[in-house]
This record gives sequence, C-alpha cells and structure tokens, in this order.
Amino acid sequence: MDEGAPAREYRRQRRRPLHAAVVPLILLGNAALQTIRTRHDVPIWWTPVLLAVLVAVGVWAALSEWRARTVVTARGITRQGPLRARTWAWSTVYDIRIEYSGSQPLNAHPRWPAYLYDLEGRRFLLPQINEWQLDDPCAEVAALREAAWRYGMPYGQRAEIEEGILRQAGRRRGWQWASVAAVVVFALMILVALAEDVAGTPANLYLLLLVIPLAAFGLLGLLLARCFAARALRLPR
Repeated sequence: MDEGAPAREYRRQRRRPLHAAVVPLILLGNAALQTIRTRHDVPIWWTPVLLAVLVAVGVWAALSEWRARTVVTARGITRQGPLRARTWAWSTVYDIRIEYSGSQPLNAHPRWPAYLYDLEGRRFLLPQINEWQLDDPCAEVAALREAAWRYGMPYGQRAEIEEGILRQAGRRRGWQWASVAAVVVFALMILVALAEDVAGTPANLYLLLLVIPLAAFGLLGLLLARCFAARALRLPR
C-alpha cells in the first residue's frame, strides 16, 4: 500500500451461496403474499405499511449486496455501505479482526466476517472481507494489520479499549437473546389470536402481533444487555 499505489478494494467477486440468496427471497415473497391476503378485520393501513416494509428490506438487501465494499489505502480504510461511505484514518483505527459470528440458520450470512474497531471500542463490519469472498480471510486480515501498523495504526492492546469491546460484545449478545425471545413472544401471540378467534372473541391483532412483541424486545433487550455486559467484564480473559 504505497502512497501513490491504487487502492486495495474488497468487493463482491463471487456469488453468495445459492441457499443464502434463494431462502430470503422465498421468505419475503411468502410474507408479501400473506400480507396481501390479510383478513378484512385488520386495520386498512396494515397491508400497505407491511408491504412498504418488505419492499424497503428487499431494496436494502440488494444495495448491500451490490454496493457494499471495503477500500484500503495508505491513508486509511473506507467502509462503503448500501447508502453512504465512512472513512477512518489509520491513526484512528484500534484494530481489525476476524470474528466468528456463530452458527446461523441456513448459513444466511458469512461465519467469519472482518470488523474494524475504533479507539472507542466500537465495532464496524468491513463488507466483503469474509470466507465467501476470500479463500483465507484470516491471512488477508493479518497482512492488512501489518501494513496498517506501518501507516500509523496504534500497535498493541489497551486495557480500557479492550474493556469497552467486551462491554459492547455483551450488549450485542443481550440484544440477540432479546430478539429470540421476541420471536417466541410473537409466536405465542399468534396462538392467543387463534384461540380468541376460535372462541369467537374479537382479537386485537395490533396489540398482539405488534405492540406486545416490540415491548418484550425493548424491555428484555435493555435488561439482558446490561446483564451480559456486566458478565463479559467478569469473565477471565
């Protein structure tokens, strides 16, 4: 990465696994179909709002697939997202790491993505640096870190930043568990709505399928994020 050399650009070069592209399309299509076939007792605004959300999700996914990339130069690193780009000078970058994202349903996302950490311990995904686009993302990131150290990225770990990273990781884990719990609550509310329908009692779908799951997600997220963050700091490193 010489000063006058062309930028190193990590962009989409390989097709993502077939199941990772087809399954979301099937889910979105089914959701759109079910939304169009919504029952007549649902508020009139329900269908257009849900369709707008589904379209927005599809557009965002398409932009993420085709526009997202990571650009590396001697001066810094740029993360191009679906809509906007953000650049960090090497002096403001704490570290670049490959992290295991865990086993995911249907392997819909890369398991070994790369992340940038700034000097405040905040984490940012680096698009297209993962096992889907690179044969050996770990070796690629190791070489990238060595080059970044030569161009001003701080060398070595700092205790206060590492604590911040652990705290943020705990919070993310708490919100992940809260999202799982919200899905469970949503499924339970569907059963409640069906039971009320069988009993002939009018069901408030807005309350059951939207308000209660969102409230559960928010309350559990706040609680679990604090618990997991505190636990992460207590674990041996």
